[in-house]
Amino acid sequence: MKAHNKYDYEDEESENSQSESGSESESEENKKAREDKTQKEHAQVLEGVEVMALAKNSSGASEASKLGYASKLVSNWYHHKCAYDSCQLRWSEFAVVDDEEADLQKRASQVPIVHRHEYKNKHWVTSNITVQDAAMRKVLDKVLHKYQDLDLEVINYTFEPPFMPLVHRWDVLKTYHAAAEAGNLKNAAAALLAFLTPVIASSVLSHALTKKTGKVNFENIWQIFPPNELVITKFFGVETICRVVRYSYRHETRTCPAAWTIDIEYVDWNGETSGFTTTSVTMCEFDGVRRVQALPVFPISFLGDVEKTKATFIERGRKFESLRGYKYMLCNGTKILLETEKPEQRPVAGKVCVDAYAYYRSCNIVKPKLRPLSGAEASDDKTEAADPDLSDTPYEMDFSAAPVETSTAAKGPAERTEDLQPLTDEQCLLSTPWMKGFDLKAKEWCELRVDELKDMTWNDEAFEKLVLPEGEKDLAWAFVENKSLSKTDFDDFIPDKGRGLIILMFGPPGVGKTFTAEAVAERSRVPLYLMSAGDLGTQPSDVEKTLERALELCRMWNAMLLLDEADVFLGARTNESLARNELVSIFLTKLEYYQGTLFLTTNRISSIDHAFQSRVDLFLPYHDLTNAARRQVWENFIDRAGRDKFDVDEASLAKLSQLNLNGREIKNLIKSAQLLSLKSGGKVPMDRLYMLADKRVQALSLL
Repeated sequence: MKAHNKYDYEDEESENSQSESGSESESEENKKAREDKTQKEHAQVLEGVEVMALAKNSSGASEASKLGYASKLVSNWYHHKCAYDSCQLRWSEFAVVDDEEADLQKRASQVPIVHRHEYKNKHWVTSNITVQDAAMRKVLDKVLHKYQDLDLEVINYTFEPPFMPLVHRWDVLKTYHAAAEAGNLKNAAAALLAFLTPVIASSVLSHALTKKTGKVNFENIWQIFPPNELVITKFFGVETICRVVRYSYRHETRTCPAAWTIDIEYVDWNGETSGFTTTSVTMCEFDGVRRVQALPVFPISFLGDVEKTKATFIERGRKFESLRGYKYMLCNGTKILLETEKPEQRPVAGKVCVDAYAYYRSCNIVKPKLRPLSGAEASDDKTEAADPDLSDTPYEMDFSAAPVETSTAAKGPAERTEDLQPLTDEQCLLSTPWMKGFDLKAKEWCELRVDELKDMTWNDEAFEKLVLPEGEKDLAWAFVENKSLSKTDFDDFIPDKGRGLIILMFGPPGVGKTFTAEAVAERSRVPLYLMSAGDLGTQPSDVEKTLERALELCRMWNAMLLLDEADVFLGARTNESLARNELVSIFLTKLEYYQGTLFLTTNRISSIDHAFQSRVDLFLPYHDLTNAARRQVWENFIDRAGRDKFDVDEASLAKLSQLNLNGREIKNLIKSAQLLSLKSGGKVPMDRLYMLADKRVQALSLL
């Protein structure tokens, strides 16, 4: 990792001392105080391990023999640059150059560590360090295993300020030393700790101070985001726990301020499998310090009760786990629209279908590739970081093409290809709080909050309250019930043609046509996809696209489709209206290959096209309500509203049933009577209810 240019890094030796030429004026008292402070800081950095830090600029000659090294531990090189190019650039082991470069290279080749310095602002500051010892390199291979974008072989074990990998894995290095058995590797780890302490102590202590105070400045943001750290952020305003993949620094430009970008990963579902996907959070430069918890993303270690927070998110993740695949649910809360130019938040209330597979398929979108969950879990020592698949690297070439979905068409929910393997607690912890679903009321795809999804509550009473002649009511249910149970292979001579069930309900308005479809769907425990002519549009291309999507969704969900008031698509074709003829032709063609259950309602049965008549499996005629049926409808709605709220008896119901009203009108009268009685708070009197009904009948007779 390279340090960004704006902040020149000075290790501890440069912060606490001047160059050799300027240090002689320091008083002995100040020098002693500074050395005492440095020793205390080094002891704090090395807490937990029995290692003594090297003195500043020390070659570690005396420590080398104790740790099994023949020569000194460190070779300090100082880079001299002469003014006005009066001499060649050269490296020397001494501040006053008397030795030759060849001698320096020869003598340093066997030294475990080369420490290079540059002269900046009247101080010798660290330029980089190179670890040459084989044992030390083995230690670093273990400690820095899978650190982001770090290949030790490529960089020849050379590190530059501010030594981000070493700072982030400092505790890991200490743990490695403490656990290692006596021998070369333990000595190598001890030597690395002793040498690195004065070099990176300021960063380690700065990180410790951030943890203590909960505040951080912009320059040191990288310190709190080591790869694999668990962090918390918000997805569309909902808190989500993710894991750090990498961090990167963006330099300031004319149009953009300097910024840190944190790439994070979380568990998502693409309709076929669960896996990791990545997003990023960018934090622009700010002055002073900020509270860590005020950042748009921050480590969960800064929260008060980490274990309680984890338990809450794991519980939500278990619900995410159970919602994979296709689920018919209730949702009351917030949704994020998916088919708009930018995500938009809207309220949602009602029935939804949670199904990512159907979203990608019906919208002709290639499902995103997720990184497999297997082998992606982090180890306890946080040395295993994410290692994204190299095949995901974006590229462009003349012969590349946009990917397409090549999976075979699903014949129903049971034939999907879904990997529903159980998730671990950590995978549940990292799961997204949103799932893709379809709002059946608004007919739009959206993201739905996992917390707001509830199990479906079925209304079995609806079918019982349906007022139809018993024969017709039982016949409609028998058709639908046996269609869902049917496993027969009976088919047209052309495969997949004419396998659906089409029920045409016709008759005057307000007699229960739409309610029949709703009640049957409730009893069948399947979704009802309700559409009107307005939802389909009038342009042939729009009608075909919308109808095709509705039929496809109903097939995948085993849902029932209700096309209400479908007169414009059922009318007989004529020579005068070619545009309407095209609509009817499209409708007939699509229905021919539909394999589900379709309810159609119309008030104009006499004008439907002859070609459509032959495609209907069941005709259900509806007539004006009889007195007995009308009385039953009155009773049903009064019971629904609350019998105790109405002052009616058997005689009153008999009187009301004499008025020529349909079911919709009766429902509206019950609602109106209730509204008029809200202020008084008493029961709705019979005379008021009858007055409202009688006036409605009189008004309708004049129209």
